[in-house]
Amino acid sequence: MAPVVRFAAFKYKPGTTDAQKRQSLEGLLKLYEENARLVNHGPVGGYLLVPRFWGGFDKGFDIVFTLEFKSKEARDEFIPDAKHVAYKMSIMDIVEDVLVYDFEKGDYGY
Repeated sequence: MAPVVRFAAFKYKPGTTDAQKRQSLEGLLKLYEENARLVNHGPVGGYLLVPRFWGGFDKGFDIVFTLEFKSKEARDEFIPDAKHVAYKMSIMDIVEDVLVYDFEKGDYGY
């Protein structure tokens, strides 16, 4: 079973405070810590360092992270997990857009 890599990015709504962003990030880290049995490593991520340098290619996302699930089965177990669902609902008021992209490690589609 190949690992599944998750790339995710959040764009916060205008007016979201630093405290709200910090709480969102702390909740994310706790979520994956509580589900450590499903992941090989992660999440690893951060905020964009120099927005103007990329000329808009960042698409306005504020924070991105990656992590590696042990397998598709582990990822599929995580998605409906009650704590995961609760976390997603807890950030909906402050998140304008989300990008989540899961892919099987090493599968380039050819």
